[in-house]
Amino acid sequence: MSLATLALLAAAPLWSSAPSAGATTVPTAAATTSATVSVNAAQSLATVPVTGIGTNASVYDSKLTDAAVPGLLKQAGVGLVRFPGGSSSDSYNWKTNSDLTNGTQAVDFDQYATMLQQSGAQGMVTVNYGSGDTIGASETPAESGAQLAADWVRYANITHNYHIKYWEIGNEVYGNGTYGADWETDKHCAAGTNPSNCGPAVYAQNVKAYIAAMKAVDPTIQVGVVLTAPGNWPDGATSAGSPQPWNQTVMTALAGQIGFADVHWYPQNPSSVTPPGPTDAGLLADAAQIPTMVGTLHAQLGQYAGSSSVPIMVTETNSVSSNPGKQTVGLVNALFLPQDYLGWLANGVSSVDWWQIHNGMVTTGDNGSSLYGSANYGDYGMLADGSCATAAGAQLCEPSADTPFPAYNGMTLLSRFVHPGDTLVSAGSSQSLLQAYSVKAGDGSLRVLLVNDDPANSYQVNLSYAGFSPASGTPTVTTMAGATAALTTASAGTAGSQTVAPYSAALFTLQPGSAVTPPTTPGTPTASGLTSGSVNLSWSPSTSSTGLAGYDVVQVSGSTETVVASPTSASATVSGLQPNTAYTFAVYAKDTSGNRSARSGTVTVTTAAATGGSCKVGYSVNDWGGGFTATLVLSNTGSTPVNGWTLSFNWPGNQQLTSGWNANWSQSGSTVTATSLSYNGALAPGASTTVGFNASYSGGNPAPGSFALNGAACG
Repeated sequence: MSLATLALLAAAPLWSSAPSAGATTVPTAAATTSATVSVNAAQSLATVPVTGIGTNASVYDSKLTDAAVPGLLKQAGVGLVRFPGGSSSDSYNWKTNSDLTNGTQAVDFDQYATMLQQSGAQGMVTVNYGSGDTIGASETPAESGAQLAADWVRYANITHNYHIKYWEIGNEVYGNGTYGADWETDKHCAAGTNPSNCGPAVYAQNVKAYIAAMKAVDPTIQVGVVLTAPGNWPDGATSAGSPQPWNQTVMTALAGQIGFADVHWYPQNPSSVTPPGPTDAGLLADAAQIPTMVGTLHAQLGQYAGSSSVPIMVTETNSVSSNPGKQTVGLVNALFLPQDYLGWLANGVSSVDWWQIHNGMVTTGDNGSSLYGSANYGDYGMLADGSCATAAGAQLCEPSADTPFPAYNGMTLLSRFVHPGDTLVSAGSSQSLLQAYSVKAGDGSLRVLLVNDDPANSYQVNLSYAGFSPASGTPTVTTMAGATAALTTASAGTAGSQTVAPYSAALFTLQPGSAVTPPTTPGTPTASGLTSGSVNLSWSPSTSSTGLAGYDVVQVSGSTETVVASPTSASATVSGLQPNTAYTFAVYAKDTSGNRSARSGTVTVTTAAATGGSCKVGYSVNDWGGGFTATLVLSNTGSTPVNGWTLSFNWPGNQQLTSGWNANWSQSGSTVTATSLSYNGALAPGASTTVGFNASYSGGNPAPGSFALNGAACG
């Protein structure tokens, strides 16, 4: 049993008890340790999307319509708000603003839309999958759940012009009993344990009807589907209703129709689920899992859904999967929040959405002295709701409604660090408990965020920069520290030297050493040589007064941009594309100091249909700049078994293989060869196997343009 097993409590109203006093856990007297941080402003990771910083709003939140809420969301940089709230989505009738079980709700859709307009955030709506058919049957005339959802799209975007772009079908539907745990309303299911009639295949089949009905009303919307976060329950699980894992089944059935992949991530479970429960050190280390999760999800999408570039949205996240304790309202959660968001955003995810704005007090969670802080309660909300409860014979009360909890300050600090359109760039630390992040702003300035996950030691940090020359002088530093995660601003240190106290974060902005004149804007790229897996792009070159270093070719998907090539001349070949798929590309120029030009115009191409043999290779990478891990999923798409295989491909760049697994790997020149091992050489029709390797490179890291199995080209 893992994090999502009891996610009902992480995705439904939590009303229990209230705060109290206690002995505050504080760091011991701080020692000072030296650390070095290296920032490479010329090594781009991802562009910050408009929807990058998100959160959740719920129909049962009576404080959501408070006058203070829009301003607080704007101050925290919230760009997307999801509604109507976790598991409530699968029992909610939007037309009557009522829940099948809990009756009339506190906030209706129009009030939510007003809050969006006042805060400047975009909306995301989760339509009712679990009981949509049941509710629709009571309409006059009767209609299906898909039609009920289409009515919502019409009401929002046609009748009222609310411009809701993002819609998803159901919430955590895998929690409907298919794998044993049963917290999500799903009227498709028969009674009993592990029902066989409501698994992922049933969900995918019904989703097709939802997508068709909703997009018939507004074809511009993006429709997301429920998937599982790799490595988190129920990823990989099977049952009578799910003979293949959830992701494989849903992706295969909906290949080409998935607007975005919708996953949830709560890295810890309470002690009531998996003892000993949350730890502060464990939580602050958990963000290291994110690159692997993203890489695996991209590989699955490439293998099963037909495109590894399907956008990913993390529509719920917080520290613990259920029964929140003191950690959720303390400094440690505030330190975790920016590391959580930046882990996903640096790997190209389109949105990360905190659970949630207000939630309510819980006194039955983990509140022991081993966790930092003095609270005797937990609350998933970023803002207090002023609720009270009785615990151990004493009344406990939260702060007044809309008072920020520490997590809110963590989000506010994050929003000061990343702005939509900024470029996340490479940064690394010599100390495992000191995390370093950096972004390049459009005006040429550079921001650096240092997060000290060490409760006992300060770090004297020496910083160096590549691709950027900071101006002299004392930068302004915003610090987040103390039990309330208070934000303070003062002039401190230099661009090359900063001190970061235990359990704190420091953000500072550096101006370039001289006036920045970015390169001129490249011409709109033109496409040629289009195949099923690659395209040649060329454009009118840019000029730079300080020296042109090259270009970043980006793939554009909505508000998300991903660097796919970094040539030094005004042309590039983009490979590793999926057949019969539309892609949009644009180009930035960059000078020798790492400054980027404005973005060029875009070009959209559709790759040719596959003409290869009876194999398919999904290819995804986790790239840290100068080195990367690649995961390849090899599938036999033919009608005859493969008994022993040799996979080969050519590097388009200067990549060098360093190690590999699940195959015998070798490289000669630019050609890489992998041969099967005794345990994975037999591939029946439809079967697949996963292999991988580590490699190094300099400059760009373009993907292979094609693969061959036993000498025959793969499709």
